[in-house]
Amino acid sequence: MPQSTYLCPSSPSYTCLDRFSLHPDPNICEDENGHVPFWPILESLLNERITSAAALIDTLETISATLTGSTAPATDHHLLREAISEYSDFFPRIWPKLAATALAMPSLFPNHCLPILGRDSNKELILSRQQAACLVVHQFLRTLKAPGWRTDGTHDFGIWYSRSGQRQESAAKAYLKALMVFFDEVVSRLGSPDLKTWDIVYTLHQLDGLPPTDDNSTPLAEVQVVTVDEYNTDTRSLEVDADVEYSRTTPGSGFLKGAVVISANRYVGFGQSATQEEIHVGVSPEACPAVLVTPPLEDTQVLVVKGVQAMVNIVGQRREIMVEKMGVPLGGMESWKERTMLFMDALELDLVDDSGQEGGRTLPDLRAENIQRELVKAYTAFSSGGFNVVRTGLWGCGAFNGDPVVKFLILWLAASMAGVKLVVVCEKERKAVSNEMLDLSLRIKGLEGAGFRVDARVIDTLLRAAPATLVRNETASWFRDKVGKKVRE
Repeated sequence: MPQSTYLCPSSPSYTCLDRFSLHPDPNICEDENGHVPFWPILESLLNERITSAAALIDTLETISATLTGSTAPATDHHLLREAISEYSDFFPRIWPKLAATALAMPSLFPNHCLPILGRDSNKELILSRQQAACLVVHQFLRTLKAPGWRTDGTHDFGIWYSRSGQRQESAAKAYLKALMVFFDEVVSRLGSPDLKTWDIVYTLHQLDGLPPTDDNSTPLAEVQVVTVDEYNTDTRSLEVDADVEYSRTTPGSGFLKGAVVISANRYVGFGQSATQEEIHVGVSPEACPAVLVTPPLEDTQVLVVKGVQAMVNIVGQRREIMVEKMGVPLGGMESWKERTMLFMDALELDLVDDSGQEGGRTLPDLRAENIQRELVKAYTAFSSGGFNVVRTGLWGCGAFNGDPVVKFLILWLAASMAGVKLVVVCEKERKAVSNEMLDLSLRIKGLEGAGFRVDARVIDTLLRAAPATLVRNETASWFRDKVGKKVRE
């Protein structure tokens, strides 16, 4: 039976081989496996005076070797040295705070464990910023064991430390920069009153299907298609500024709160590259503990993370990225409390067999079961509450090979069912796709001027009627013609 909790290093049950005879009690009794509790060893290591990068790396290697017998995937620690070297006062000012935050784990987590989301009715984990920071520091120290579902080292930050073996060095440097800014600007002032009332919330939402429909049609959601020169993670792109911007441009029109779709892998979290998910999590250290408590997402599940602060702005995606300083939200730093990340994994259509029943090729995006799956996934995220505008990129249209126009219609339908505005953002390299989506949205909304009642059923009908023999990236013309025929009829 799968475990329902994740064990913290402070637990007496969290044990290891004392490979280097570091346990402070020479008379400690080993268990039947020759193991001793790890926490006293860590206390001993962190209570040592550490005043240089060399001493810190020696401590990190000792921790890793004690727990796993290896320092892998960290080897040369070159990138970590570089990141620390940008702070001349790292060891006299920042490091003591990190050590103290790590050693506070027994008092911050008196049960010595975290609930695993989705198991034993565990749906939500609420952490104070001090608790979240404690976990982040332990990910930095590499004291945490990998959950059973993660076997690639992406449960702690050791994957970023070395130049050797990096998939994308610029990405690892960017995430280490974000981590150092977090240590400098957040961990160093955890006792501040404004941080004591600031929670980080991780919630697993699950719906087994769509809500029942009645004779009353669902209005079409407002949709906006935006083309940008480059993606970035500034406060506007993260929808942190949504309410202030809306109140300035539309006085008296109500309260607006935004959420951003994270085009997630079903194994949510950070990594060594610069995918959209890796960027959004990597620049937001307090989102990183999600990997410890979130098993692979099921088809009917999404993860919602609220309250995490992005520490740097990354401009670009994939191979071409630049790191910039993060600006202050228009509503002040408190606005970060409302930042909402919607982790929703699209179907991996690049792995789906596209052969038809009679030997022809089909477009997997348009199979009824796939449309339903994506619609349930998106509706589950969009209806999770607390916001009324959702910003997304081309969800599932990168490595997962989804058709942009089909995905756009699914997201628009889900937004309509959830009653939220949809903002779709495209890079200038995808300007043609952006134009197709914009043109199609205008044609659908234009039906009303032609005397038709326009509601969400229009999109649903289009999706269900589209022949599966359409070609990926060439679907827009069929949808456009179908809308035109409706007008002519």
